[in-house]
Amino acid sequence: MKNIASLTLLVLAVAICAVVAACGESEPLGTNVRKTNIRFWNMMPDANAQALDVVVDNGELTVTGIRFKQEETNYSQVFSGPRNFKIYPVLNGSRSSRPTIDTIADFSNRQDQFFTLMVIDLARRNAPLLIRDNYNLRPDTLAGRCQIRFLHLSPNAPGVQIGMVRAVIGSGGDTTFVRDTLLVRDTLVFMRNLDAAGIASQAGFRTFRLSRFTPNLADTTVRLFVRAIGVGDIDLPTPVRIQEKSVYTIVARGIAGETGNRALEFRVIKDR
Repeated sequence: MKNIASLTLLVLAVAICAVVAACGESEPLGTNVRKTNIRFWNMMPDANAQALDVVVDNGELTVTGIRFKQEETNYSQVFSGPRNFKIYPVLNGSRSSRPTIDTIADFSNRQDQFFTLMVIDLARRNAPLLIRDNYNLRPDTLAGRCQIRFLHLSPNAPGVQIGMVRAVIGSGGDTTFVRDTLLVRDTLVFMRNLDAAGIASQAGFRTFRLSRFTPNLADTTVRLFVRAIGVGDIDLPTPVRIQEKSVYTIVARGIAGETGNRALEFRVIKDR
C-alpha cells in the first residue's frame, strides 16, 4: 500500500512538472499581459522653456524631457486598467517636487489601443487632455485613401474650419490658387480642459479619398487653409504631402497674436 501511494505521488509530481514545462514552452511569461499604448505631448505654448516629466504608477513608466513643439510619434506601453499619471514641470534640468497634474486614466478594456495624453492650455491653468488615436490599423483597407484629424489646441484662437487650396491653370498657362473645398465644415474650437483624464470623443480621424485632392496620384502635395471665425482665411505656409494609406494629425497650437516660438501655427504630424 505504501509503495502504491509513493508511486501515485511520483506519477502526480511528474505530471505536474510536465504541465508546468508545457505551459512554459507554449506561453512565455508576460505574453498574455494586457497593455495599452500611449504617447505624451506638451501643448503649453507659454512654457516653451519648460519641459515635462511624466511618471506612471509611481515609476512603473517614466518619460522625461517632453517639450513644446517636440511631438513624439512613438508610443510607450502601460498596463491596461486604471493608471495614475503624475506630470511634473522641469526647469533648468530640475524637476519640481510636486506634480502640476495628478490624475487617473482608466484603460480597462482598452488593451492594444493607442492614446495620446497631452498637457494643454496656458501653464498657469494647465490640464490633461486624453484622446484615442483611433486610426485604421489595416493599411490595406485604405487603398486610394488617407486618414486625417484636426486638433484645435490654441487656447485663445477663434474657432476654425479647414479647407483646401486648389490650383487653377488659366488659358495662358498661368497658375492661380483658389480657396476651394472645406474639408471640415464644422467649426473646431479649442479642446477644453478635462477635470480628469477622461477620453475625449471629439478628436476622431476622418477618411478622405485621394481623388478628392488629385484625380490620378496616390502620393501628392496639397495646400490647406484655415478659416478663422471673425478673422479670415489663413493659408498654411507649407504644402502638406499626402500619401495613400497614411494617417495624419494637423494641430493648431500656440497663442494667437504672439510672435516667435509662441505664435499660432499649424503642424502636420504623420502618425503612421
